[in-house]
Amino acid sequence: MTNLQAKAKMKEYLKAHFIKYREDIDNGVSRYSILFEGYDFCPDKVLEACIWFYSDFMECRVYYDCNASKWCRESEHRGELMRLLNYCNANVWISTEDGMNGTLYHPNYLYTPRFYITEDGAFDITMTSIIPLDLYEMAPLETEDYFTAACPELLNRLSAPIFYVLLGRINAEQGILMIKKEIFGESEPV
Repeated sequence: MTNLQAKAKMKEYLKAHFIKYREDIDNGVSRYSILFEGYDFCPDKVLEACIWFYSDFMECRVYYDCNASKWCRESEHRGELMRLLNYCNANVWISTEDGMNGTLYHPNYLYTPRFYITEDGAFDITMTSIIPLDLYEMAPLETEDYFTAACPELLNRLSAPIFYVLLGRINAEQGILMIKKEIFGESEPV
């Protein structure tokens, strides 16, 4: 699959699912910028995303909005947040599911997201995946669902621990316990 084919296929999917997007060029690379609305636990109930279409892969980023970036830029607790994001990088894996009890495809772990704060001065709290175009060609629906459903839903579920830590309401250890409970269903030791 070429990057032009991947771009056309993703555009078709976004239009079919009424997902708002904008197309442009960023540093010479074709990009879609996307707005996901209705995520109740996220700042302003939105998430933003971008997909860059390189020659052999897509770079897919999902991140919180500009208010979250402002909080991150101004926070004195970024070190604690980095500890929490490090925990996520080591332990949080996304299983993509079709939402139809496996009738379209079986749940799987195809992608390895990375959680970080961008280094470009924007202070975006971001989840990024690199997806080879060959993988997109072999698993198009899984890839599209991963980027437009699984990633935003995970960031929505991680919002409370991330922003409680960032705003100094809890420390990283307490944030990790929240993730263990809310994401993995673990109960606290007695």
